[in-house]
Amino acid sequence: MKETIVKIISNGFLYGVYTIFLCFCIGYFIMPLKTLLIFSIPIALCSMILNGAIYTRFTKPVKVLEKIQINTEDSENVMIEAPANHLIDNDIVSGKLCLTDKRLLFKSHKQEEFVWDKAELHTMVFYRSFKNKGGEFTLKNKADRRLMFEVDQLKSWKTLLQNN
Repeated sequence: MKETIVKIISNGFLYGVYTIFLCFCIGYFIMPLKTLLIFSIPIALCSMILNGAIYTRFTKPVKVLEKIQINTEDSENVMIEAPANHLIDNDIVSGKLCLTDKRLLFKSHKQEEFVWDKAELHTMVFYRSFKNKGGEFTLKNKADRRLMFEVDQLKSWKTLLQNN
């Protein structure tokens, strides 16, 4: 229980700082400092706890995702593998994505495996993120089912997927 509370606070701390700063900036010219602190501190604490709880519940640490082992065939060469998110039935699932010279493989944090032959994948669209080098990409399989992945280092994935 203590570990969960510490995790919630550490995950939400930055949001609490941002919120108190935002409240302070907005209220500085409107109300006296004492009243401003009385309002902004509880709002910031609620923001910290709420965001921390959401992040703790719905995200998985990168260290855990990096340890996921994806088994490939002996005749395959791994081109790139990294932690990723995959949209499955309108739910974002964390796991590890692997691209070989023959297949695209995704293994979730719950050890569920999904495999697609590269020859069957088409209609690749890439969307860069505004805040980092990552982003998401979508593919369609032979049944025209849309597959969506969110990865870091989107440029590397784009280069490898389009050149093969």
